[in-house]
Amino acid sequence: MPVHIVGESRLLRDMFLTICEAHDYDTGQCCGTLAELPPLPQQDLVLFYSHDTGAGLEAALQGFRARNGAVHLILITGDDCPPPVQAGFSRYAEAVIPERKSADALIAAVQVVQDGYRIVLPDCALEDKLGNSAGNPQPTDTTPCRSGPAAPERETNGASRGGHGLSDREQLVLAKLTEGATNKSIANELGICEATVKVHLRTCFRKIGAKNRTQAALWASERLSPPTTH
Repeated sequence: MPVHIVGESRLLRDMFLTICEAHDYDTGQCCGTLAELPPLPQQDLVLFYSHDTGAGLEAALQGFRARNGAVHLILITGDDCPPPVQAGFSRYAEAVIPERKSADALIAAVQVVQDGYRIVLPDCALEDKLGNSAGNPQPTDTTPCRSGPAAPERETNGASRGGHGLSDREQLVLAKLTEGATNKSIANELGICEATVKVHLRTCFRKIGAKNRTQAALWASERLSPPTTH
């Protein structure tokens, strides 16, 4: 699956190119706008950086989807892009990532998307209901998306039945930590990739205020019921 890199800044394009090549990804087109991309094979993936937050970016995303309906897209936004706006752009992309994220986070997102999942940002209405500010965005969640950006989400993004703000899948992953499970064993049991497990764990750490696996396991052992797999 070639990774195509699109961005207004030559410097950032070169940076993304270096990151991808360092992780042995095949790279394809490298250009300044989505409009410059030719029609792409369905299995390809596009990394697109834009500092725009308005109608211009949405029009570019709509045009891309019209030309490449099933091609995977990861949108990297500027740090000043408000979370509700990022959530709105999620309808066009399998993942939306602020540029302040690390290179490891970017590669993890690429792996998750390549495995047929998407990184879903919280719903705008839910953010308003919870009273979140632009400076305190909710963590992302991952949901299966085998049939493109419009596929239904299977996990909740807000408060779960347990009332801890964790989705059912996140609670299951945390509960597995209390059993001493490794990322690989969790991935094998749940039928997902290790990169997806890492994304779930980072999200859980942020939600519960844990700094590492040990703290998260202690938190889960005190608050969560034993896990049940489906």
